[in-house]
Amino acid sequence: MNWFRFGNPDFLFFLWIGLPFLLLLLIFGLRMKRKVLLQFQSNVDAWYFKRHKIQALLLMLSYLLVVIAFAYPQWGVKPETVAERLDIIFALDISTSMLANDSNSIRRLTQAKRMIFSLLEQLDGNRIGLLYFAEASIVVCPLTSDTKTVSDILGALTPETLAHRGTRIGNAIDIATDRFVSHRSDTTITEVESIGQKVLIFFTDGEDHEGIAVDAANTAKRRGINIFCVGIGTLEKASPILLPNQNAGYKRDINGQVVLTTLDEEGLREIAKAGNGKYYHASDGITQLTTDLSRLRKQRFSVSRDGEFQERYQWFVGLALILLLVEVFVERWKIR
Repeated sequence: MNWFRFGNPDFLFFLWIGLPFLLLLLIFGLRMKRKVLLQFQSNVDAWYFKRHKIQALLLMLSYLLVVIAFAYPQWGVKPETVAERLDIIFALDISTSMLANDSNSIRRLTQAKRMIFSLLEQLDGNRIGLLYFAEASIVVCPLTSDTKTVSDILGALTPETLAHRGTRIGNAIDIATDRFVSHRSDTTITEVESIGQKVLIFFTDGEDHEGIAVDAANTAKRRGINIFCVGIGTLEKASPILLPNQNAGYKRDINGQVVLTTLDEEGLREIAKAGNGKYYHASDGITQLTTDLSRLRKQRFSVSRDGEFQERYQWFVGLALILLLVEVFVERWKIR
């Protein structure tokens, strides 16, 4: 019987213990009252005892209803509701160039993480995934509505864990695209009413050592994926890459020269344009990005309510109170 259940069935134990005891107590009291009355009167009105039986029945029914109410009877699954959401994957550049300190004296990695943390708060209710990329790409958190899990995974990333050389943005786009497609195939038709747009957001300085990112973005666009790029870094000048241990100085090449890294803003603009998205600089904040995301066509889906039943204990409490009031009126009728 999947349409009815008790939320706290342990209280039903009091039916098997209390109800027989109450029944025996009422029967014993009624017999004792009859015995006492017959000692003083030879003929007692039979209707007098019927009233007592009615009162006893009302008390037993009231007890039964109160116990059932404490057991939290539930039935009638809550009606399904239709909600909307976006599927978004954050792609974070974890190459060593993200360790660079720009003019604001903040590592690019730190700045990118702060932006993602802010976006997680703004995009609560959507499904979020997290992808790390450098020379290789890996989805460290699949699409989930649990933004706290995404935040915890991102918080565990520190400069000391970055030892990845090279950046292949095209490979990251391919990995994210495959994840979006495989996730869509796992979704049943009954759960999804219409397929919305998918979103891939890059947080990177744009240095790309592969050169196929634009082609990959075009392929992703044909599969319904919008690519947005957030540029991390300064435009004024190239920045040195500060080693994870700041006391160790800056990264140097084999000739001992300090390695400099620049923000490739033009390259990120081309990727975003090919991916039917937009480019933003980190200094612009996330306001415009969240506004543009809100304009995208969202996925409409039915919220599953399996196992969530409506509480009905109020009905039993109300009926028990009515029976107790009737019992009081029966008692007053007896006195009159």
